[in-house]
Amino acid sequence: MDKALVMLSGGLDSATCLYWAREKYDATAITFNYFGRLENEKRATARLAEAARVSVIEIDVPFVREAADAGDGFAGSDLKWAAYVPARNMMFYSIAAHHAEYIGAKWIVGGHNVHDASFFKDASKGYIEKMNALFRESCLSCDGNPYQIVLPLADMDRVQIIRLAQKLGVPIEITWSCHAEGDRHCGRCYSCRQRLEAFGKIGISDPAFSR
Repeated sequence: MDKALVMLSGGLDSATCLYWAREKYDATAITFNYFGRLENEKRATARLAEAARVSVIEIDVPFVREAADAGDGFAGSDLKWAAYVPARNMMFYSIAAHHAEYIGAKWIVGGHNVHDASFFKDASKGYIEKMNALFRESCLSCDGNPYQIVLPLADMDRVQIIRLAQKLGVPIEITWSCHAEGDRHCGRCYSCRQRLEAFGKIGISDPAFSR
């Protein structure tokens, strides 16, 4: 069975990818502790990995900041700007590639979807294809078969992801997507709004909001 390294943040998308990957590969998770990362995200990541019975490589990157923590110069009208990080995926996937080579992973699994790519250009399929081309040049120990990023959710919207998560048995109730610290999801940030809207379209309550 091929090995895969799954980018795990604690949110619904990455949790779905983790459960998708563990059915196909010998999966390990990797997660990044950037500046100001919410404790709820860290707890969700640990709980998801434990539930899926996979180990986690935890990387501290305190110099990586979201726009909300970088000052007023990055303010924008779209709420997504608060979560913007310059060169985020170039950094994170490069670090993941470093670990993938040492553990012998063939796949790096990312959770980007159609909503992400519409705003964050480094989450688009075209950008990831460029990253994969670079990996083909950089892996000296791969014998011509380098690790590659795979995006199982790339063509899915939020409703489709929820349905896949249900099919895979993802413990949705322990995922965390909110950008605010607190005991519950705030229901106001863009991530919360996307989740509430998608679950509303399906006609069910989001288990993470009813905890």
